[in-house]
Amino acid sequence: MTETTHKREKDLIRYFIIIYWSLFWLLNVVDKIIGGAHLFFVGRDRFAQVERFFDSIGLENPIYANIALVITASLEIFALVFFLGALYHLITKNDGANRSWFLVGICFTLATFTFFSIGDQVFGDHFELLEHGLFWFIALLSWVVYTSIDRIPFPSQVSITTKQRNVFLAVTILLATVTSASIFYHNHTSFIQRTQAVAVEQVTEDTYKIEFPFLAGSTAFENSLEKFLGENPTLQIDNIYTAPKPLRLGKSDGLIIYIQATAKQ
Repeated sequence: MTETTHKREKDLIRYFIIIYWSLFWLLNVVDKIIGGAHLFFVGRDRFAQVERFFDSIGLENPIYANIALVITASLEIFALVFFLGALYHLITKNDGANRSWFLVGICFTLATFTFFSIGDQVFGDHFELLEHGLFWFIALLSWVVYTSIDRIPFPSQVSITTKQRNVFLAVTILLATVTSASIFYHNHTSFIQRTQAVAVEQVTEDTYKIEFPFLAGSTAFENSLEKFLGENPTLQIDNIYTAPKPLRLGKSDGLIIYIQATAKQ
C-alpha cells in the first residue's frame, strides 16, 4: 500500500472527526433555536429546563437562566464555527490553519462541557454530569487522535472479502430501514399529541387532573379544556393551577394541571 493511500486514509479519519463535531454542535444550536415539537424534529425548551435548575437553588429570577443560556449558546456557536473552519482548511489542504482551527474548536468544546459539568454538580444532576464528563474526555481523545494519526502505523495490506462487504451492506441497509420506519411510525402515532385533547381524570368531587404528554403544546391545552367543558355542560371552571413549584422541579418533561370546577349557578 503506497504512502499516498495511507495519507488518504488518515485524512479520511480526520474528516470523520471534524464532521462528527460539526454535526454535533450544529444540532445542539438548532435544538435551542427551534424548541418545541415540529415535524421530524423535537426541540427541548432549554429555557424552561435551565430556569427550573436555578429555581431549585432559590434563584427564581429568569435573568440567571438567560445569562446561562447566552454563555452556553455562545460557546456552542464558537465551537461550531471553528470546526467548520477546520473542515474548510482540511478540504483546501492547508494543514497549518486546519490544525489551528481544530484546536480552537476543541478548546471551546472542552470549555462548554466543563461549564455544563459545573452546572450539573451545582444542580445535583449526576446523570447529566456523567454524560458531559464522557463527552469531555471524548473531545480530548479526538484531539489526540487528530494530531497523532500521522505517527500511527497502518497495515500495508488490508483486504475485504466479497462476503464481508455484502454482510456489511446488508446490516447497514437493515439498520437504516428499521430506524427510518421507527421515525415515521412515531411521527404517525405520536405527533398528533401536539394538538390532541387529553382525557381528564377526576381527583376529588370538584378537582380534576390533566397529565399532558411531552409533545403537547398550547393547542392540546385549549382542546382539553374545550373537551372537558363539552363533556360536563353543567360545570364551570373556577380555577386552573399546576403543582407547587418544589414538586414540579423533578419533572422537566410534560405538564400536569389541576382544574377546580363547580356546578353552574
